[in-house]
Amino acid sequence: MTTDFDAAVEDVTAHLTSERQAWLFGAGISCRSGLPLMYPLTELVAANYADAGADHHALFASLRSSLPDEAHIEHVLSHLGDFIALAERSRDQTVTIDGAGYGVETLRGLHGGIRDAIRDVIQRGYLPGEGGEAPKVAEEGQHVVKVEHHRNFLRTLFAARDKVGRPLRPVHFFTLNYDTLIEDALALERISFADGFSGGAMAYWAPETAYAENGAGGRVAAHLIKLHGSIDWHAEGNGSVIRCREGCSYPDRAGNVLIYPQATKYVATQRDPFASLFEKLREALRSPQPMVFAICGYSFGDEHVDLQIEEAMAKPDCKTVLVAFVREQEKAAASQLPERLADWMANKPWANRIFVLTDKGLYHGSTTNLAHEAETHDWWTFEGVTKFLSDGPRQAEDNVVAFPTPITDVEGATAVDGAE
Repeated sequence: MTTDFDAAVEDVTAHLTSERQAWLFGAGISCRSGLPLMYPLTELVAANYADAGADHHALFASLRSSLPDEAHIEHVLSHLGDFIALAERSRDQTVTIDGAGYGVETLRGLHGGIRDAIRDVIQRGYLPGEGGEAPKVAEEGQHVVKVEHHRNFLRTLFAARDKVGRPLRPVHFFTLNYDTLIEDALALERISFADGFSGGAMAYWAPETAYAENGAGGRVAAHLIKLHGSIDWHAEGNGSVIRCREGCSYPDRAGNVLIYPQATKYVATQRDPFASLFEKLREALRSPQPMVFAICGYSFGDEHVDLQIEEAMAKPDCKTVLVAFVREQEKAAASQLPERLADWMANKPWANRIFVLTDKGLYHGSTTNLAHEAETHDWWTFEGVTKFLSDGPRQAEDNVVAFPTPITDVEGATAVDGAE
Protein backbone atom coordinates (compact mmCIF):
# COMPACT_ATOMS: atom_id res chain seq x y z
CA MET A 1 0.00 0.00 0.00
CA THR A 2 1.39 3.41 -0.96
CA THR A 3 2.00 5.68 2.03
CA ASP A 4 1.80 9.47 2.12
CA PHE A 5 5.61 9.46 2.26
CA ASP A 6 5.91 7.33 -0.88
CA ALA A 7 3.37 9.48 -2.71
CA ALA A 8 5.22 12.66 -1.77
CA VAL A 9 8.51 11.21 -3.04
CA GLU A 10 6.84 10.33 -6.32
CA ASP A 11 5.40 13.86 -6.58
CA VAL A 12 8.79 15.49 -5.96
CA THR A 13 10.39 13.23 -8.57
CA ALA A 14 7.80 14.28 -11.13
CA HIS A 15 8.18 17.96 -10.29
CA LEU A 16 11.94 17.82 -10.81
CA THR A 17 11.41 16.90 -14.47
CA SER A 18 9.10 19.87 -14.98
CA GLU A 19 9.25 21.68 -18.30
CA ARG A 20 9.40 24.97 -16.38
CA GLN A 21 12.08 24.64 -13.74
CA ALA A 22 14.21 26.97 -11.63
CA TRP A 23 16.74 26.45 -8.83
CA LEU A 24 17.88 28.73 -6.01
CA PHE A 25 21.31 27.99 -4.54
CA GLY A 26 22.99 29.17 -1.34
CA ALA A 27 26.53 28.65 -0.10
CA GLY A 28 25.74 25.18 1.21
CA ILE A 29 26.19 23.75 -2.29
CA SER A 30 29.85 24.87 -2.34
CA CYS A 31 31.00 24.02 1.18
CA ARG A 32 32.36 20.60 0.09
CA SER A 33 34.16 22.17 -2.85
CA GLY A 34 36.84 23.99 -0.86
CA LEU A 35 34.86 27.10 0.08
CA PRO A 36 34.09 28.14 3.68
CA LEU A 37 30.75 28.70 5.31
CA MET A 38 30.06 32.05 6.97
CA TYR A 39 31.89 31.79 10.27
CA PRO A 40 35.14 30.30 8.91
CA LEU A 41 34.99 32.95 6.19
CA THR A 42 34.64 35.67 8.83
CA GLU A 43 37.81 34.55 10.61
CA LEU A 44 39.72 34.24 7.34
CA VAL A 45 38.83 37.82 6.38
CA ALA A 46 39.41 39.12 9.91
CA ALA A 47 42.97 37.78 9.78
CA ASN A 48 43.74 40.58 7.28
CA TYR A 49 43.05 43.13 10.02
CA ALA A 50 44.43 41.29 13.04
CA ASP A 51 47.75 43.17 13.02
CA ALA A 52 47.55 46.53 14.82
CA GLY A 53 49.73 47.97 12.07
CA ALA A 54 47.44 46.89 9.25
CA ASP A 55 45.43 49.44 7.28
CA HIS A 56 41.93 49.88 8.70
CA HIS A 57 42.78 47.67 11.71
CA ALA A 58 41.25 50.00 14.30
CA LEU A 59 38.11 50.62 12.25
CA PHE A 60 37.54 46.91 11.59
CA ALA A 61 38.11 46.10 15.27
CA SER A 62 35.65 48.80 16.38
CA LEU A 63 32.97 47.58 14.00
CA ARG A 64 33.35 43.97 15.10
CA SER A 65 33.40 44.77 18.81
CA SER A 66 30.14 46.70 18.52
CA LEU A 67 28.29 43.72 17.06
CA PRO A 68 26.97 40.63 18.88
CA ASP A 69 29.38 37.73 19.37
CA GLU A 70 27.53 35.65 16.79
CA ALA A 71 27.88 38.32 14.09
CA HIS A 72 29.77 37.33 10.94
CA ILE A 73 31.47 39.18 8.09
CA GLU A 74 28.19 39.92 6.37
CA HIS A 75 26.99 41.76 9.46
CA VAL A 76 30.25 43.74 9.52
CA LEU A 77 29.66 44.78 5.91
CA SER A 78 26.05 45.67 6.70
CA HIS A 79 27.14 47.78 9.66
CA LEU A 80 29.82 49.46 7.57
CA GLY A 81 27.36 50.11 4.75
CA ASP A 82 25.08 51.93 7.18
CA PHE A 83 27.95 54.12 8.40
CA ILE A 84 28.88 54.94 4.80
CA ALA A 85 25.30 56.08 4.17
CA LEU A 86 25.39 58.24 7.33
CA ALA A 87 28.73 59.79 6.38
CA GLU A 88 27.53 60.58 2.87
CA ARG A 89 24.56 62.48 4.31
CA SER A 90 26.55 64.40 6.93
CA ARG A 91 27.85 67.91 6.36
CA ASP A 92 31.51 67.04 6.92
CA GLN A 93 31.31 63.56 5.33
CA THR A 94 32.43 61.84 8.55
CA VAL A 95 31.00 59.63 11.29
CA THR A 96 32.18 58.81 14.79
CA ILE A 97 32.71 55.15 15.64
CA ASP A 98 33.90 54.10 19.09
CA GLY A 99 35.06 57.63 19.81
CA ALA A 100 37.11 58.05 16.62
CA GLY A 101 36.14 60.02 13.50
CA TYR A 102 36.27 58.40 10.07
CA GLY A 103 35.78 60.00 6.67
CA VAL A 104 33.60 58.48 3.98
CA GLU A 105 36.60 57.55 1.82
CA THR A 106 38.15 55.58 4.70
CA LEU A 107 34.87 53.75 5.22
CA ARG A 108 34.58 52.96 1.52
CA GLY A 109 38.19 51.81 1.51
CA LEU A 110 37.52 49.24 4.23
CA HIS A 111 34.32 48.11 2.52
CA GLY A 112 36.22 47.53 -0.72
CA GLY A 113 39.08 45.86 1.14
CA ILE A 114 36.73 43.37 2.80
CA ARG A 115 35.16 42.53 -0.57
CA ASP A 116 38.62 42.02 -2.05
CA ALA A 117 39.51 39.71 0.85
CA ILE A 118 36.32 37.73 0.26
CA ARG A 119 37.23 37.46 -3.42
CA ASP A 120 40.69 36.12 -2.56
CA VAL A 121 39.25 33.42 -0.30
CA ILE A 122 36.78 32.30 -2.96
CA GLN A 123 39.25 32.35 -5.81
CA ARG A 124 41.84 30.23 -4.02
CA GLY A 125 39.70 28.23 -1.60
CA TYR A 126 40.71 27.45 1.95
CA LEU A 127 42.29 24.74 4.05
CA PRO A 128 40.13 23.91 7.09
CA GLY A 129 43.13 23.14 9.30
CA GLU A 130 44.00 19.88 11.01
CA GLY A 131 45.43 18.94 14.36
CA GLY A 132 44.31 22.15 16.02
CA GLU A 133 45.66 24.40 13.27
CA ALA A 134 43.57 27.41 12.30
CA PRO A 135 41.88 27.45 8.87
CA LYS A 136 43.82 29.41 6.27
CA VAL A 137 43.40 30.71 2.76
CA ALA A 138 45.28 28.78 0.08
CA GLU A 139 48.52 30.47 -0.93
CA GLU A 140 48.49 32.86 -3.87
CA GLY A 141 48.77 30.80 -7.04
CA GLN A 142 47.42 27.72 -5.26
CA HIS A 143 43.79 26.78 -5.93
CA VAL A 144 42.01 24.13 -3.88
CA VAL A 145 38.45 24.79 -5.08
CA LYS A 146 36.89 21.77 -6.79
CA VAL A 147 34.08 21.73 -9.35
CA GLU A 148 33.24 18.01 -9.42
CA HIS A 149 30.09 18.20 -7.25
CA HIS A 150 28.64 20.94 -9.45
CA ARG A 151 29.45 19.04 -12.63
CA ASN A 152 27.83 15.88 -11.28
CA PHE A 153 24.69 17.78 -10.34
CA LEU A 154 24.33 19.47 -13.73
CA ARG A 155 25.10 16.30 -15.66
CA THR A 156 22.47 14.40 -13.68
CA LEU A 157 19.85 17.15 -13.87
CA PHE A 158 20.07 17.56 -17.62
CA ALA A 159 20.20 13.81 -18.20
CA ALA A 160 16.94 13.46 -16.24
CA ARG A 161 15.35 16.23 -18.30
CA ASP A 162 16.51 14.61 -21.55
CA LYS A 163 14.47 11.53 -20.66
CA VAL A 164 11.29 13.59 -20.97
CA GLY A 165 11.69 13.35 -24.75
CA ARG A 166 10.44 16.80 -25.71
CA PRO A 167 12.04 20.25 -26.10
CA LEU A 168 12.19 21.95 -22.71
CA ARG A 169 12.49 25.56 -21.64
CA PRO A 170 15.83 26.76 -20.27
CA VAL A 171 16.47 25.96 -16.62
CA HIS A 172 16.87 29.09 -14.51
CA PHE A 173 19.66 28.90 -11.95
CA PHE A 174 19.43 31.65 -9.32
CA THR A 175 22.43 31.72 -7.01
CA LEU A 176 23.24 33.82 -3.96
CA ASN A 177 26.88 32.76 -4.15
CA TYR A 178 29.74 34.86 -5.47
CA ASP A 179 31.82 31.90 -6.64
CA THR A 180 31.95 30.87 -10.30
CA LEU A 181 31.40 27.14 -9.84
CA ILE A 182 27.99 26.95 -11.53
CA GLU A 183 29.10 28.74 -14.69
CA ASP A 184 32.37 26.82 -14.74
CA ALA A 185 30.53 23.51 -14.43
CA LEU A 186 28.01 24.48 -17.14
CA ALA A 187 30.85 25.22 -19.53
CA LEU A 188 32.77 22.05 -18.66
CA GLU A 189 29.61 19.98 -19.25
CA ARG A 190 29.05 21.69 -22.63
CA ILE A 191 25.70 23.08 -21.50
CA SER A 192 24.88 26.34 -23.28
CA PHE A 193 23.87 29.15 -20.95
CA ALA A 194 23.34 32.90 -20.71
CA ASP A 195 24.52 34.94 -17.71
CA GLY A 196 23.49 38.47 -18.66
CA PHE A 197 26.86 39.42 -20.17
CA SER A 198 27.94 39.79 -23.77
CA GLY A 199 31.51 38.95 -24.70
CA GLY A 200 34.02 36.29 -23.77
CA ALA A 201 36.46 36.13 -20.86
CA MET A 202 36.06 39.90 -20.70
CA ALA A 203 32.40 40.85 -21.11
CA TYR A 204 29.95 43.68 -20.52
CA TRP A 205 26.52 43.64 -18.90
CA ALA A 206 23.83 43.36 -21.61
CA PRO A 207 20.83 41.41 -20.24
CA GLU A 208 18.43 42.53 -22.95
CA THR A 209 20.35 40.46 -25.52
CA ALA A 210 22.26 37.95 -23.41
CA TYR A 211 19.14 36.44 -21.85
CA ALA A 212 17.29 36.16 -25.15
CA GLU A 213 16.30 32.50 -25.48
CA ASN A 214 17.09 32.22 -29.16
CA GLY A 215 20.45 33.44 -30.39
CA ALA A 216 22.54 32.64 -33.44
CA GLY A 217 23.38 29.25 -31.96
CA GLY A 218 19.81 28.35 -31.07
CA ARG A 219 18.03 28.07 -27.74
CA VAL A 220 20.28 28.06 -24.65
CA ALA A 221 19.77 25.31 -22.10
CA ALA A 222 20.16 27.46 -18.98
CA HIS A 223 19.96 30.99 -17.64
CA LEU A 224 22.33 31.86 -14.79
CA ILE A 225 21.22 34.70 -12.52
CA LYS A 226 23.73 35.70 -9.81
CA LEU A 227 21.47 37.71 -7.53
CA HIS A 228 24.22 39.11 -5.31
CA GLY A 229 26.99 39.59 -7.84
CA SER A 230 30.21 37.70 -8.41
CA ILE A 231 33.90 37.75 -7.62
CA ASP A 232 34.62 38.38 -11.31
CA TRP A 233 32.22 41.34 -11.67
CA HIS A 234 33.73 44.83 -11.64
CA ALA A 235 31.82 48.08 -11.09
CA GLU A 236 33.09 50.81 -13.40
CA GLY A 237 33.08 54.45 -12.34
CA ASN A 238 30.47 55.28 -14.98
CA GLY A 239 28.02 52.78 -13.52
CA SER A 240 28.61 50.02 -16.06
CA VAL A 241 29.52 46.45 -15.11
CA ILE A 242 32.32 44.35 -16.59
CA ARG A 243 32.96 40.64 -16.09
CA CYS A 244 36.73 40.20 -15.87
CA ARG A 245 38.95 37.19 -16.29
CA GLU A 246 41.18 36.23 -13.38
CA GLY A 247 44.79 37.40 -13.49
CA CYS A 248 44.19 40.33 -15.83
CA SER A 249 45.66 43.68 -14.74
CA TYR A 250 42.86 45.71 -16.31
CA PRO A 251 40.54 47.23 -15.39
CA ASP A 252 41.73 48.16 -11.89
CA ARG A 253 39.49 46.10 -9.64
CA ALA A 254 40.86 47.12 -6.24
CA GLY A 255 37.85 47.64 -3.98
CA ASN A 256 35.36 47.36 -6.84
CA VAL A 257 34.31 43.71 -6.71
CA LEU A 258 30.57 43.85 -7.31
CA ILE A 259 29.05 41.97 -4.38
CA TYR A 260 26.46 43.21 -1.92
CA PRO A 261 26.43 41.35 1.41
CA GLN A 262 24.94 44.22 3.41
CA ALA A 263 21.70 45.45 4.92
CA THR A 264 21.33 48.06 2.19
CA LYS A 265 20.93 45.34 -0.47
CA TYR A 266 17.37 46.55 -1.10
CA VAL A 267 18.75 49.83 -2.47
CA ALA A 268 21.26 47.94 -4.60
CA THR A 269 18.52 45.79 -6.11
CA GLN A 270 16.85 48.89 -7.54
CA ARG A 271 19.81 49.53 -9.89
CA ASP A 272 21.29 47.42 -12.65
CA PRO A 273 22.55 44.79 -12.78
CA PHE A 274 20.57 43.82 -9.69
CA ALA A 275 17.29 45.35 -10.82
CA SER A 276 17.31 43.10 -13.91
CA LEU A 277 18.38 40.04 -11.93
CA PHE A 278 15.66 40.37 -9.31
CA GLU A 279 13.06 41.04 -11.96
CA LYS A 280 13.98 37.67 -13.49
CA LEU A 281 13.50 36.09 -10.06
CA ARG A 282 10.04 37.63 -9.76
CA GLU A 283 9.11 36.52 -13.27
CA ALA A 284 10.14 32.94 -12.57
CA LEU A 285 8.32 32.73 -9.24
CA ARG A 286 5.10 34.31 -10.49
CA SER A 287 4.68 31.98 -13.42
CA PRO A 288 0.97 31.53 -14.23
CA GLN A 289 1.98 28.20 -15.77
CA PRO A 290 2.86 25.16 -13.61
CA MET A 291 6.56 25.27 -12.69
CA VAL A 292 8.87 24.05 -9.93
CA PHE A 293 11.21 26.24 -7.90
CA ALA A 294 13.79 24.04 -6.16
CA ILE A 295 16.03 25.32 -3.35
CA CYS A 296 19.31 23.84 -2.08
CA GLY A 297 22.12 25.07 0.18
CA TYR A 298 20.03 27.94 1.53
CA SER A 299 18.60 28.21 5.06
CA PHE A 300 16.00 30.95 4.46
CA GLY A 301 17.82 33.72 6.31
CA ASP A 302 17.85 36.46 3.67
CA GLU A 303 14.71 38.49 4.13
CA HIS A 304 14.72 40.30 0.82
CA VAL A 305 14.89 36.96 -1.03
CA ASP A 306 12.36 35.25 1.23
CA LEU A 307 9.86 38.07 0.73
CA GLN A 308 10.16 37.77 -3.04
CA ILE A 309 9.23 34.09 -2.71
CA GLU A 310 6.39 34.75 -0.28
CA GLU A 311 4.85 37.57 -2.31
CA ALA A 312 4.98 35.54 -5.52
CA MET A 313 3.53 32.38 -3.98
CA ALA A 314 0.60 34.39 -2.57
CA LYS A 315 -0.48 35.65 -6.02
CA PRO A 316 -3.90 34.19 -6.95
CA ASP A 317 -2.69 33.01 -10.36
CA CYS A 318 0.65 31.60 -9.17
CA LYS A 319 1.11 27.88 -9.86
CA THR A 320 4.71 27.56 -8.66
CA VAL A 321 5.62 24.54 -6.53
CA LEU A 322 8.47 24.94 -4.03
CA VAL A 323 10.77 21.98 -3.40
CA ALA A 324 13.26 22.81 -0.63
CA PHE A 325 16.21 20.66 0.41
CA VAL A 326 17.33 21.78 3.89
CA ARG A 327 18.84 20.54 7.10
CA GLU A 328 16.69 20.77 10.19
CA GLN A 329 17.98 23.03 12.93
CA GLU A 330 18.75 21.64 16.36
CA LYS A 331 17.05 23.83 18.97
CA ALA A 332 15.96 23.04 22.50
CA ALA A 333 16.91 19.37 22.08
CA ALA A 334 14.59 19.05 19.08
CA SER A 335 14.90 19.38 15.32
CA GLN A 336 12.84 21.91 13.45
CA LEU A 337 12.47 23.47 10.04
CA PRO A 338 13.96 26.91 9.37
CA GLU A 339 11.62 29.47 10.93
CA ARG A 340 10.52 31.02 7.64
CA LEU A 341 9.70 27.66 6.08
CA ALA A 342 7.83 26.52 9.18
CA ASP A 343 5.71 29.67 9.08
CA TRP A 344 4.82 29.14 5.43
CA MET A 345 3.94 25.49 6.01
CA ALA A 346 1.81 26.22 9.08
CA ASN A 347 0.07 29.46 8.18
CA LYS A 348 -0.09 30.10 4.43
CA PRO A 349 -2.99 29.01 2.20
CA TRP A 350 -0.47 27.98 -0.46
CA ALA A 351 1.34 25.54 1.85
CA ASN A 352 0.05 22.60 -0.22
CA ARG A 353 2.46 23.76 -2.96
CA ILE A 354 5.52 23.26 -0.72
CA PHE A 355 7.60 20.09 -0.38
CA VAL A 356 10.52 20.05 2.08
CA LEU A 357 13.10 17.25 2.14
CA THR A 358 15.32 17.27 5.24
CA ASP A 359 17.78 15.09 7.08
CA LYS A 360 14.86 13.98 9.27
CA GLY A 361 12.32 13.21 6.55
CA LEU A 362 9.83 14.85 4.20
CA TYR A 363 7.08 17.44 4.64
CA HIS A 364 4.26 18.37 2.29
CA GLY A 365 1.87 21.22 3.02
CA SER A 366 2.30 21.11 6.78
CA THR A 367 4.88 20.77 9.54
CA THR A 368 3.98 17.09 9.98
CA ASN A 369 6.83 14.79 9.01
CA LEU A 370 5.66 12.06 6.64
CA ALA A 371 8.72 9.86 7.27
CA HIS A 372 9.53 7.52 10.14
CA GLU A 373 11.05 9.48 13.03
CA ALA A 374 14.00 7.10 13.38
CA GLU A 375 15.21 7.66 9.82
CA THR A 376 17.99 10.03 8.81
CA HIS A 377 18.41 11.10 5.20
CA ASP A 378 21.24 12.71 3.24
CA TRP A 379 19.11 14.11 0.42
CA TRP A 380 19.29 17.60 1.93
CA THR A 381 22.95 17.89 0.82
CA PHE A 382 24.01 18.98 -2.66
CA GLU A 383 25.37 15.52 -3.37
CA GLY A 384 22.17 14.02 -1.96
CA VAL A 385 20.07 16.11 -4.33
CA THR A 386 22.18 14.81 -7.22
CA LYS A 387 21.55 11.25 -6.07
CA PHE A 388 17.83 11.94 -5.76
CA LEU A 389 17.73 13.25 -9.34
CA SER A 390 19.46 10.07 -10.47
CA ASP A 391 17.58 7.51 -8.39
CA GLY A 392 14.16 9.10 -7.94
CA PRO A 393 11.74 7.13 -5.75
CA ARG A 394 14.30 4.36 -5.16
CA GLN A 395 16.26 6.82 -3.08
CA ALA A 396 13.57 6.78 -0.42
CA GLU A 397 15.12 3.45 0.54
CA ASP A 398 18.74 3.99 -0.48
CA ASN A 399 18.91 7.42 1.11
CA VAL A 400 18.30 6.27 4.69
CA VAL A 401 21.52 6.35 6.69
CA ALA A 402 22.28 5.17 10.17
CA PHE A 403 23.77 8.44 11.36
CA PRO A 404 23.58 12.09 10.31
CA THR A 405 25.94 13.07 7.52
CA PRO A 406 29.14 14.28 9.23
CA ILE A 407 29.82 17.93 8.57
CA THR A 408 31.63 20.63 10.51
CA ASP A 409 29.00 23.30 9.93
CA VAL A 410 25.40 23.52 8.76
CA GLU A 411 25.42 23.05 5.00
CA GLY A 412 22.28 25.09 4.57
CA ALA A 413 23.89 28.14 6.18
CA THR A 414 25.25 30.74 3.84
CA ALA A 415 28.88 31.48 3.41
CA VAL A 416 29.81 34.18 0.97
CA ASP A 417 26.47 34.35 -0.78
CA GLY A 418 25.31 37.60 0.64
CA ALA A 419 22.24 35.81 1.82
CA GLU A 420 21.88 35.75 5.56
